[in-house]
Amino acid sequence: MGNYVNHMVYIPPFTHSEISGVTFGGFLAGKYQASQPNATPDDDNPDVADSVDPAAVPAITQPGVPPWRVITFHQARKAAANLGVGWHLITSFEWASLALWSQANGTMPHGNNGNVNPPTDVTYTSEIALIDRAAIARTATNYASLTGTGPNTWAHNHQADGVFDLNGNMWEWNDGLLLMPATQNDSNSVQIGSGSTAGHALVLATNQVTQARAPYGKSTATAANSLTDGNKGWTVNEFAGNYVYDIAGVLHLIASNTATVLTLTAGGATPTAGAYSILKYVATNVTTGMSSGNRILTLQNSDANLKSFAIPATSDGTGAAKYGADGYWFDTAALRAAFRGGTWGHGAGSGAFALALNSAPSASNVDIGLRVAKSL
Repeated sequence: MGNYVNHMVYIPPFTHSEISGVTFGGFLAGKYQASQPNATPDDDNPDVADSVDPAAVPAITQPGVPPWRVITFHQARKAAANLGVGWHLITSFEWASLALWSQANGTMPHGNNGNVNPPTDVTYTSEIALIDRAAIARTATNYASLTGTGPNTWAHNHQADGVFDLNGNMWEWNDGLLLMPATQNDSNSVQIGSGSTAGHALVLATNQVTQARAPYGKSTATAANSLTDGNKGWTVNEFAGNYVYDIAGVLHLIASNTATVLTLTAGGATPTAGAYSILKYVATNVTTGMSSGNRILTLQNSDANLKSFAIPATSDGTGAAKYGADGYWFDTAALRAAFRGGTWGHGAGSGAFALALNSAPSASNVDIGLRVAKSL
């Protein structure tokens, strides 16, 4: 792996007045949507072809280039983890931290959601960014923008030192949030939950964000019934009864854990080495009473297992300005992974709170990318 300059922003710990008992922040967020290392304004995939395993190629956070696009969820996890220890695909908790910080501080980010050239914000039409020539070379109406080329109001804090492009431009895969179908089995062919689990969620097992304690990372060894991450310092058995979601997209029930080793229930498939996340099953339907594609009215706040992730609780055709009238899309036909932020073509439905839980982890498209984060 080469030596790359990554532009990162520290998000300090903070609390939100409406969400009790949760400390957000405490991590480094990619300042820009991730790109391939050798991307140029005219070339978005010089290092890795569309929908191809990134192998050892890392995702880089750098300004003035096209985002990495046409990448699946698991490929995005791998590309982010390729940067080294502590690096990972941004998680649902980290993304929620950015969105909630912006809301609390009155700096909800604007962005490229106007679907025009030059790229602009559908509401703040005088705000423009540089066109992504690689995107329009693919399709003339792909009005993506180059990373970080919008004005400061396109950052989470409306400052030059903020995190850019959380509103529109490209959907960004998030780790640590999966939407369940009616039936989902683990690697032992045992159903997770009971009865119909459609609309239930799998979320990060803890809100820990430090390198030693975070419920995600990159394995240093795998074997039958075990996954080891020698860079960890977990509390013994804190993850018993949770699931590890490996880089191949298989869920393994955790029987016990030491500071560095997850012991899985016997008989299941050997976990695949690479990026992983540890998830807990939450038997709350996060789609109840809502229609996919509507706008967010309120967030889940009564369920202690869900309130850390900025998941919608209610929605309608208009939405609430408090959450940017951002959109919420979902589908429970199969296991779905999360992406957030919206695209250049989603108009006011794009935004820091916009959430899509309607695509399989294997999905890839010209408007789906990623952002890296780093544990400390």
